[in-house]
Amino acid sequence: MLKFVSNGLRMTRVFQAVAAFLVLSTAAYADCASLQKGNEIFADSFADNTGGWPTDPDASLGKTGLTLKLYAPNSSWVYLNNTFNATDGDYCVEGTLPSSPAANNLAYIGLAFLAKDANTFVVFQVDSSGGIQLYRKVSGNWTQISNLSRPSLAPKPGSVVTLRAVVKGSLISVSLNGVDLQKVRVQVPTTPLQFGVYIQTDNNVPKPGVSFEFSKYRVTAGE
Repeated sequence: MLKFVSNGLRMTRVFQAVAAFLVLSTAAYADCASLQKGNEIFADSFADNTGGWPTDPDASLGKTGLTLKLYAPNSSWVYLNNTFNATDGDYCVEGTLPSSPAANNLAYIGLAFLAKDANTFVVFQVDSSGGIQLYRKVSGNWTQISNLSRPSLAPKPGSVVTLRAVVKGSLISVSLNGVDLQKVRVQVPTTPLQFGVYIQTDNNVPKPGVSFEFSKYRVTAGE
């Protein structure tokens, strides 16, 4: 009887340990649908070309999602949706953080929003060293709004990351994998605005270049 109780206690501890592991393992990733609020404006899993994304030989859509190829002479690309516009809203993208193509050449994936065009937009991004940044580009000129890097939140290459930005008036709130990072006010362009994704490497990479993969994009009206 004592042996049976001991085994029961042992099994209880095993189940508790497994439950704790599952909680910790799922806390690092949260999908867009579970995070966002408000009525849906746009949603795409990139399964086909009906989502309004630009046609480009270096962009492919299919069952595995959206893949963008980046190589010399280009080292960055803001890929904006052509058929939907939004300003106030809850923007979210799920993508895989690529490895650095070289020790001194980081790779970046980002959520682009409040885009007047390819030269004026805001981007919330992560890089292959685990860095997290919020940038603004106006008429081709870059300004870093914030360096939001935290060792405890640093994503690893090969992991899926969820980048989210909520815009309400001039207030932007950004979060990574469900963790709120910052609220900041920015001047919002008055023209119809686009949204999309952003990719970059620090230096040009020769063909075949670096592959950047995204699985879901979603925009809702927010609160």
